[in-house]
Amino acid sequence: MRSQIFRCGVLAVLLMTVWPSAFSFTQSQAAAGRLVYARACGLCHGTSLQGGAAEALSGTAFARTWGDGRHQAADFFAAIAKQMPKNAPGSLSQADNLALAAFILQSNGYAHDAEPLTLAAFAGALPAAPASAALAASAPAGAAAASASFPQAPRSVLPPSGSGPQDAQLRYVADADWLTFNRTLAGDRFSPLAQINTGNAQHLQVKCIAQLGEMGSFETSPIVHDGQMFVTTAHKVLALDGATCAVKWSYNYVPVDPEHLPGNRGVALYEGRVFRGTTDGHLLCLDAASGKLLWDVRVADGALGYEITGAPVAFDGKVFTGDAGADTGIRGRIYAFDASNGALVWAFDIVPHQADAAGASWSGGTDRGGGATWSSMAIDPQGHLLFVPTGNPAPDFNDADRAGDNLYTDSVVALDLATGKLAWYVQQVAHDLHDWDTAAAPALFAHGGERVMAVASKNGLLYQYDLDTHQTLSQAPFTTRSNVDALPSAQGVHVCPGALGQYNGPAFSPLSGHLFVASADRCNVLTRAEPHYVPGGVYFGGMFRMDPPALQSGWIEAFEAPGGHEIWSVHRKDPVLAAVTPTAGGLLLTGDMGGSFLALDAGNGRVLYEFATGGPIAAGISVYAVAGREYIAVPSGSSSRDAATATAAATLIVFSVP
Repeated sequence: MRSQIFRCGVLAVLLMTVWPSAFSFTQSQAAAGRLVYARACGLCHGTSLQGGAAEALSGTAFARTWGDGRHQAADFFAAIAKQMPKNAPGSLSQADNLALAAFILQSNGYAHDAEPLTLAAFAGALPAAPASAALAASAPAGAAAASASFPQAPRSVLPPSGSGPQDAQLRYVADADWLTFNRTLAGDRFSPLAQINTGNAQHLQVKCIAQLGEMGSFETSPIVHDGQMFVTTAHKVLALDGATCAVKWSYNYVPVDPEHLPGNRGVALYEGRVFRGTTDGHLLCLDAASGKLLWDVRVADGALGYEITGAPVAFDGKVFTGDAGADTGIRGRIYAFDASNGALVWAFDIVPHQADAAGASWSGGTDRGGGATWSSMAIDPQGHLLFVPTGNPAPDFNDADRAGDNLYTDSVVALDLATGKLAWYVQQVAHDLHDWDTAAAPALFAHGGERVMAVASKNGLLYQYDLDTHQTLSQAPFTTRSNVDALPSAQGVHVCPGALGQYNGPAFSPLSGHLFVASADRCNVLTRAEPHYVPGGVYFGGMFRMDPPALQSGWIEAFEAPGGHEIWSVHRKDPVLAAVTPTAGGLLLTGDMGGSFLALDAGNGRVLYEFATGGPIAAGISVYAVAGREYIAVPSGSSSRDAATATAAATLIVFSVP
């Protein structure tokens, strides 16, 4: 048996039980794999396999993923050969895939040998990793139990040192604050501040900058209350001074379970507590004043691909969140937890059980049916309803086992705040085969005597619904739509919009009565294939290939509410994934993946100010005031599969006028 070298005790205990000694590879094979990795994998998984926009491929995090006893040896190679790279699964040659496997093995402590790695090495079963002191010390109680019941209640609960904001402050947000991902419970993203306006926007200047010390997805929407700001990266929560960017405290979460697609869109702030989800399926509660952990609920199993990326919403004594990870074959749910102690109040199944009323909309496949919640949610306090956007069914591009409308995927579901019972729903895409999630929270507003809900779907349509009758008032395209009825095939079909599209929703200005929405205009070639399920792995049932960067662009558009008539549109050379923020000063604020922060005239779309931030902008831009002065917070530096060539780090840039 050849010699084996291990970097640390935990890794040694795990890998010796996981990888058969028959795995051998040559030095030249691993060296070739290093080059393939740099070209096809490093942007997401990190230049040294340390993780970034995607999970780590070395160290204890990698060992936890593959050391749980659930995987066959073939699963490891299938994850490389059939599921990667994420924007073009299965596109690498067999030689490249074997070289990649050799490089990953070498990076996890194995020495090279005289014999090359071949497919024959992946034919056997992987024995389960026995219980070990090293593993137990690195994971919470019960974390290794494959059959654990979820959610798991926190082991300890501590009280907060503060008390705000409370329900009344969330119902009537102070002009100077930005209290939820989309500012208000209704999610309209409108700021009533007008100190920065169309007359002086050209004089905007950088007031302060904070480097947050993490690379990868950066899609937070800064929360501001009484001048204190809260932002997140994939693993951190930071509290900053809203006027100076000085860091008051920082909390770093180290995943204890496997993580799939590292990312986070922000926090909920409520009664002295800060809530956020994690990349391995936990919900954390921190003290808003100090950053101290108050409780930790393990909501779902990270080893099966569950995660929480969306910004929670808190109100009425509860904090609301949902599962992300539809593309790994999860079964999505929405949860309400007691905000004070993390106890589960209720849960709603996005993918129903066969015995449920909506079960008839699935011919099968509900055990891995998808239905994620990726972004945030909206609340109507008057109607006592929670409005949740839901993601695509799984597998994404192969429907052989899931005939029917596949409720409640690609929908907005309205749930009773107290009980979680379904009040009503509208489905934007029935029986989705294009990965056209309803990924972003709706905007709720009143205009012209009607109460309206606006929804921007990844299918490229802006929907407006009557909140009282639930009828569709209008639908309008806001990006390129072509070949939309074509279905994925073995040969591949070119479809617009593509699978990576609308991650932020519409915004509404009560001053003009206009809705605003931005988009990533990029098409895909969709290919259908036999789905291959690996616990925690990609479960596409095919692949998508994005158009090259030269063919990608973006739009920023204004529409009439509720009629849906287009008022104006602006075309950008780069995709626009950032949220749009209208203000009482007549501005519309956003940013693009080329790194430009933009202040537009909301009346006609004319660009009044543009600033090159140095990194892609894919987040929410927040507007607030401290000591009577208005500020604009712009999160820049989102590096992920959505930014094909980006290597920027998470950076918060705050603007103001002299």
